Amino acid sequence: MSNHTPTPTTVELWIRSFTPTSAGPTQKRALERLEELESSDPIESVEVGVWGKEIEQTDHAFRIPQLQRIETRLEAFERWAASTGRQLDPFFRNAHIESTITGNSHDVWRLPTVALAEFDEDGELLHVAPCQAGERTIDVFDRFEALLERTDRNLTVDGDRRRDEVTTDRPSGHTVSYGRGRIEPFSPSSD
Repeated sequence: MSNHTPTPTTVELWIRSFTPTSAGPTQKRALERLEELESSDPIESVEVGVWGKEIEQTDHAFRIPQLQRIETRLEAFERWAASTGRQLDPFFRNAHIESTITGNSHDVWRLPTVALAEFDEDGELLHVAPCQAGERTIDVFDRFEALLERTDRNLTVDGDRRRDEVTTDRPSGHTVSYGRGRIEPFSPSSD
């Protein structure tokens, strides 16, 4: 038996820019799956964000809207993982980089090639992939499958469309709390 999470209305796909050819098919496949999901009900919005292999954690991010957006998402992903008992490592990693030549150091986020974030109608973060749930890895394509399967099975009750729920892979008996933090959906027009 599994616990359920509400069906998201907004889905964000994050892809790495300028990745090597070996990662290209993964991104292409993720974009194709996102396109399929875009026409599904109750998904109202799909967004694509671009990030690099890593991003420096800096106080200057507020000056660059794209960096600020990425950092805001990564912080929200960490809060989600902490509140749900999921692990983002090894997919999202914090690293401390030190230069033996200059003596300078800085902290970075190392980012996956593709990631998927799901939000409800209130902008609350419902799920992040890839992640670890105990010993099980949940990748972006696992989530696409679950979302596409669930949106294909929306039920009609007494003539009204009923929103169903997305099944997660949490064992029965475990309570899942997703918090009440609102996260603004990615908006390319906010730059």
